[in-house]
Amino acid sequence: MMGMREKYNLEFRKEITEDFLKTVSAYSNYHDGQIIFGIDENCKAAGIDNVEDECKRIEDMINEYLNPLPDYKIQAEKFLEKNIIILSIMKGRETPYYFKGRAYKRQDVRTLEVDKI
Repeated sequence: MMGMREKYNLEFRKEITEDFLKTVSAYSNYHDGQIIFGIDENCKAAGIDNVEDECKRIEDMINEYLNPLPDYKIQAEKFLEKNIIILSIMKGRETPYYFKGRAYKRQDVRTLEVDKI
């Protein structure tokens, strides 16, 4: 992962906040993508404590806030001796995928709300 940077299908998140669900909506609506938790936007390893609990929390948030449910996979890995979580989201067939009633798309490294899909 050294030398990697954010792009339309890769997002780094230092911590887990509800805001990542917008990007899950965007990837589900338009193309596969990954969100890596425990790495900041400069690709520096911050790490995630209690990885198993946090994986479950990510899963619970997706199940609670996204409609319909997207296809995704959660993996815990090590990066520079720190625990990280990789969330892989697959483009879905049942578009649009909504987070709190709104659909999103990726534009370069930003996630934006869309009017229509």
